Amino acid sequence: MAEPIREGDREQVRRLHAGGKSRNAIARTIGRSASTVSKIAAQEGLAFSGGARVAAATESRRADAAARRVLLADESLDGALRQVERVGGAESARDARDHATAARALTEVHARVAELARQGGAGSTGGSMLDRLADALLGSAGGDGEGV
Repeated sequence: MAEPIREGDREQVRRLHAGGKSRNAIARTIGRSASTVSKIAAQEGLAFSGGARVAAATESRRADAAARRVLLADESLDGALRQVERVGGAESARDARDHATAARALTEVHARVAELARQGGAGSTGGSMLDRLADALLGSAGGDGEGV
């Protein structure tokens, strides 16, 4: 059976929360479960804002990835154009074919990455597990104000 919540637990939760500690850090400090700390916090009218910090970091990472996708798309197209130029100056048919194959592959990379960059607005298309996770984290940050 779970140990009853004591007034000392409540005092420690209030004090540690005021000090900016996370729910899990408070739980470790007072030797209680995270769910018990959440229960005490709810009863005391306290909220943990860690979700907002996670959401901000996730959005920053998403914006950085979007900028890198644009750069990758540009570099892929530049590489494809260089390969096309080399086709004309190839010393053998095999070299010409290899340059053409590389140009085609880089063009495909450009097209895929450019499409991802176009879709990379405020929310993801939900295509990957990480995108869905980021959407879930960002969605929870805009909700009730309580976080992880």
